[in-house]
Amino acid sequence: MIIAQITDLHIGFGGPNQTCENTNRLKAVIAELNSLIAQPDLVLITGDLVEGGELWAYKNLKSELEHLNAPYYLALGNHDQRAAFQATFEDIPFTDGFLQYTIENWPLRIVVLDSLHEGRHGGAFCERRAKWLKETLAQDRDRPTLIALHHPPIETGIAWMTASKEDTWAQRLEGIISEHNNIVQIISGHIHRTIFKRFAGTLVSVTQAVAPQVKLELADIDPDKPDNRVLLNDGRAAYSLHHWQDGALTTHHAAAPEGRTIVRYDEAHASVVRKTLDLS
Repeated sequence: MIIAQITDLHIGFGGPNQTCENTNRLKAVIAELNSLIAQPDLVLITGDLVEGGELWAYKNLKSELEHLNAPYYLALGNHDQRAAFQATFEDIPFTDGFLQYTIENWPLRIVVLDSLHEGRHGGAFCERRAKWLKETLAQDRDRPTLIALHHPPIETGIAWMTASKEDTWAQRLEGIISEHNNIVQIISGHIHRTIFKRFAGTLVSVTQAVAPQVKLELADIDPDKPDNRVLLNDGRAAYSLHHWQDGALTTHHAAAPEGRTIVRYDEAHASVVRKTLDLS
């Protein structure tokens, strides 16, 4: 089973009726996914779908996602607005006012969580959302399960973007996850970087953005004293592939486009593969 993940699209950044570079970046990711020989079984899109939560931006997004070969599933991020999202993606079910649901009928069960607190940058996971997750996980404590949400519930070292270990929402989620040994991974976005960290007995992975990337800098930051550091750069759009095989999940990260082709597996270069497999 192959799960593609894209995140932090920020469609509509340029405003209404304007060229959106993030839309062009999304097109590049979709083209890359559609070109893969081993096609993804599904695509998880983990939040910050649009830049400002506008209805027109969600409509633009929906028209672009129709070009994906694989079925797609959506989560909400801090830039999203539930009302405009629901008005556009009418068939996606909400539970108790939140975009939380499961994706069944695959070898790996997928649970999508809603970490949006409208009007705030940081994440949220209230008692109502927690109750749903507890009940959902309790339905099958043995089945391998992947959890997807926008905000990674971890400190990342990038101080202006990260969650804090003191955040109540992250502690609440940790308490639930730690009671289950069938959570194979938690996948997220939000930080616009590739990050891995242990959490509640499992692994959290963060995927780079479709939109521009956050600069890697682990120095502390003073919100009252600008220090001229780079915050964002125009690193290429990115995506992840999560490969579930033989009871284990392997995560790959890639840029789109990946770069100029140097070697193809054609007749002239068939020996390359045989040599790397120690067959010749």
